[in-house]
Amino acid sequence: MAAGSNAVQAQATARLHTPQEMTDDEEMSSTRLSLQLGRVGVKQSPSCPSSSSAARPPSAPAPAPGAAHHGPRPRHMLTEAEEEKRLRRVLANRESARQTILRRQAIRDELARKVADLSSQNETMKKEKDVVMKEHRSLKETNEQLKAQAHHLSLSLF
Repeated sequence: MAAGSNAVQAQATARLHTPQEMTDDEEMSSTRLSLQLGRVGVKQSPSCPSSSSAARPPSAPAPAPGAAHHGPRPRHMLTEAEEEKRLRRVLANRESARQTILRRQAIRDELARKVADLSSQNETMKKEKDVVMKEHRSLKETNEQLKAQAHHLSLSLF
């Protein structure tokens, strides 16, 4: 991916969470994602706090071996392949969202153009209607005058 899209991805990630809301795992994933967009599968260093058991919140005890696991695994417990898949999915979702935004913008622009065209057409038609109405009034007056003359002429003949 281009370096410009890395900055866009980092900005999008930064907008998702405020610093107070981000856990260490989310912050590490966000940083890794924003720095490694084109190179998925970057290994975490052993000194990374998200790979230690101390980073696990105290309210989430470690699952017992052989216990049934419900729902997705926490990010710090993902294998490298699962992390790559997750990063690809995140990127695909962001690209899909970007395409949706662009598509909606194109639709909005097209509708705005149609509004402008129809407004212009409406103004033109109003002006044409005014001209036709003036001509109609003029012809109606002329017709009334001719009828009055015809009536006077028919009275004067008899």
